[in-house]
Amino acid sequence: MGAPEPEEEYTAESAGQGAIRGELEKTLAEAKSSEAWLRKIIDTIPTQAHCNLPDGTNEFSNKRWQEYTGLSSEEASGWGWQMAYHPEDLPRVMETWRALLATGESGGIQARLRRHDGVFRWFQFRSEPLKDETGKIVRWYGANVDIEDLKQADEALRVSERTLNLIINTIPMLAWSTDPSGSVEFLNKRWLEFTGLSAEQASGFGWSAVIHPDDTKGLLDYWQAALTSGTNVDVEARMRRFDGQYRWFLFRASPLLDESGKIMKWYGTNVDIEDRKRADEELRRSEAFLAEGQRLSRTGTFAWRPDAMKSVWSEELYRIHEIEPGAPIPTNIAQIGVHPDDIRLVNETAAKGAESGSDYEHTHRIVMADGRIKYLHVTARATRDLESRLEYIGAVQDVTQRLLSEEALTRSRSEIAHMARVMSLGVLTASIAHEINQPIGAVRNNAHAALRFLAAEPPNLTEVREALECIVRETYRAGDIIGGIRDQVIKAPPRMDIVDLNKAIEDVIALVRGELSKYSVSAQTRLAEGLSRVYGNRVQLQQVMLNLILNAIEAMASVEDQVRELVVSTAPSAAEGLLVTVGDSGPGIASEDRQRIFESFYTTKPSGVGIGLSICRSIIEAHAGRLWVDAHQPRGALFSFTLPAHN
Repeated sequence: MGAPEPEEEYTAESAGQGAIRGELEKTLAEAKSSEAWLRKIIDTIPTQAHCNLPDGTNEFSNKRWQEYTGLSSEEASGWGWQMAYHPEDLPRVMETWRALLATGESGGIQARLRRHDGVFRWFQFRSEPLKDETGKIVRWYGANVDIEDLKQADEALRVSERTLNLIINTIPMLAWSTDPSGSVEFLNKRWLEFTGLSAEQASGFGWSAVIHPDDTKGLLDYWQAALTSGTNVDVEARMRRFDGQYRWFLFRASPLLDESGKIMKWYGTNVDIEDRKRADEELRRSEAFLAEGQRLSRTGTFAWRPDAMKSVWSEELYRIHEIEPGAPIPTNIAQIGVHPDDIRLVNETAAKGAESGSDYEHTHRIVMADGRIKYLHVTARATRDLESRLEYIGAVQDVTQRLLSEEALTRSRSEIAHMARVMSLGVLTASIAHEINQPIGAVRNNAHAALRFLAAEPPNLTEVREALECIVRETYRAGDIIGGIRDQVIKAPPRMDIVDLNKAIEDVIALVRGELSKYSVSAQTRLAEGLSRVYGNRVQLQQVMLNLILNAIEAMASVEDQVRELVVSTAPSAAEGLLVTVGDSGPGIASEDRQRIFESFYTTKPSGVGIGLSICRSIIEAHAGRLWVDAHQPRGALFSFTLPAHN
């Protein structure tokens, strides 16, 4: 009876212990399940995580760390994790890690971690200590974040900033920036080098110290107005260089606005315009000189594009036409006062030039509002613009006074020539009258005596014969006297010198330009180069040329609907030294008149005296030359004379 009781007690105790064991096993199972779940979570988070013991050795690394590094949990345990770090970064990592272990404070570092394929990427490492109730560290927990892209972006930003700074300091201008109030925050290297100021000296409004005293107030007032209004800056002022020299600069600045339109900064540049300023000043002075020169010479300029019928006039050209400067230029030339008789000339000349693209030149008249006439000489040169379009650059000179003076000179010259001819004829007449007065008186007396002898009863024929013989003798004597006077005129010793015949002829041509223009005669000179000099009287030779040229112009005055052309030429002559010819396109001289035309008082002109060509021949013969006339081809007369070359 007593034996079963102990057995029952044993069974109950065993059952209690089994229950406790079961609870423990359940708790352990649940703990293992929770730990597995926690590890699963840690392995799943998109970050590398690890757990270290208080001494710093690795206890656990999550799946992402192992997959990235290619190291197993066993390889990474303890201090094996060091194999994953870049050799250059590991000393720095260990130094930081030891410092954290010593202080027990959280911290981190950036370093490169090797990927399973050998590629290193930058990571941000962060570790936090886990402490118990007493503050003792029981674990270290850490995470690694891939910052490679951020690092590259930072490096790119640093490179960009370096490049930007390099550009700002290299650009050939002074650059700067200010805050919204206008206080300088940045000045590039060129600005500092140019002014010689330091960044501290120029900061704020210290930069104004390098502005020219005469420009400072105006520039600061302008700058303050721009700061208030927020408008762009565009102003010129002088800045002092480090050596004390002032140069002109163009100040430009623009505000940087935020999304609301508020000014955040001002960015500006200063561009050296000293050379441009000087060039502008030189251009202004040149333009002033040109305008004054045009005014003094009465010459205006123009540019004309035929395809657009567009022209630009200088101020002087407006003044010549007596039109308000800047007024629209009429395309109809009649509206700018061209003389009705010259409109055809102007239009045809311009049209021919535009068609051929060649230079042109002409003289025309314009009629002023009060009826005054002006003579304008136009010279135009053809050019091409950048698009190869024909354009004319020309000059228009008011030659009214010159032409009027030439006409007055021509009239005076004609009057003087006429007076000279009259005086010469008077002197010749007086000389002849004086010299032949006696033979004429003797002829008269002998004639009266002969009449008396004939009237006698019976007539005394012997005395009549003697009287008539005396009359014959006296007439021969009179002829000898005239010949002597002619010889005296020819043989009068002139002032002789060495003469450049080409130059003498050019001077005569210049003298008769008024006559050439008056009768619309074009003159061509064909003067041989290297022509020998002649020995003679320059004035007398020019008198011959003047007489021959004026005769040619007069001969062509009656020519209508034909070209009036004067050709003067010189050439060496093998037989006689030098040959000079004067040809015209007039009506010519009849063959029967060519020999007599050099006789005294013989003329083919209604108003002619008939002594000019006689004197010309006398002068040429006195210079050991000869003068003659031939027909000119295709029409006209050709006067020629020769002179011996001077040895």
